[in-house]
Amino acid sequence: MSFRTKHFISLAAWAALGFSLTGASAQQGAGAAAAPPLAPHRAVYDLSLMKGGTGRGPVAASGRIVYDFSGSSCEGYTVAFRQFTEMTPADGEPSISDMRSTTFESPDRKTMRFRVEHMEEGRVTKRVDGSAIRSGDGALSLQLRQPAPMQADIDHDVVFPTDMTLRTLDAARAGQTILPLKVFDGSDTGDKIYHTMSIIGRPSTAPLADASKDVPSMKDMRRWSVRVSYFDIDKLDAPPVYILSFQMWDNGISSDLVIDYGDFQLKGSMSKLEMLPVNACRN
Repeated sequence: MSFRTKHFISLAAWAALGFSLTGASAQQGAGAAAAPPLAPHRAVYDLSLMKGGTGRGPVAASGRIVYDFSGSSCEGYTVAFRQFTEMTPADGEPSISDMRSTTFESPDRKTMRFRVEHMEEGRVTKRVDGSAIRSGDGALSLQLRQPAPMQADIDHDVVFPTDMTLRTLDAARAGQTILPLKVFDGSDTGDKIYHTMSIIGRPSTAPLADASKDVPSMKDMRRWSVRVSYFDIDKLDAPPVYILSFQMWDNGISSDLVIDYGDFQLKGSMSKLEMLPVNACRN
């Protein structure tokens, strides 16, 4: 997660870390119950300031995240994401930031198209528009149209956000607890790669007092607590850029967010969850 003002989160923050999908395939082949597919949904998270930090953070903060996820394993996945945040510093006037992004990931998980727009005080301050192709060994071929035309080959073994979600769920179901991954989501200047380190907790089915309680299909569904640290790829000895903690449900939905920027924390409470139609794959 890291966008123009540092206090945005990236799509990669909705995912966790890398683990081969062969684990889930092997379990299913051995007769284990098939895991639920990723659920198309629209979730709203209300942001508020949490106590803590170094004292350099804002004295007040509020905002909202709207996350719209659709698609399937046969048609690919589309994500529309918006984060609106108002920050009040200890001295000075409140500032308003607004980030909107749309991404599409192909069914084979190798191609991603992305478009990101940053706004501050009602005016556009940056646009990022491009596409990326991940080769068989994970290396990235990147083509940007904005903020400036650019082509580059990035020699890193990376994954995209929805692929990251699938790998995280696979890791959790397999009982993995600590996992690293390099992730690309088109954030920052369009060529940003994060090194991530995740800790996955034990599964739970205890109900939560958020919008998930109103979805019958999520009653008694298992979930895992996940804590993901995001590092600059060239500054692995430095503290993480931010840390994201959340509850990861077995259908890919995230809730109970905490975003730790070091000098302050934001809490994201899921206030609305709408399940969207599922498009079945054709044989």
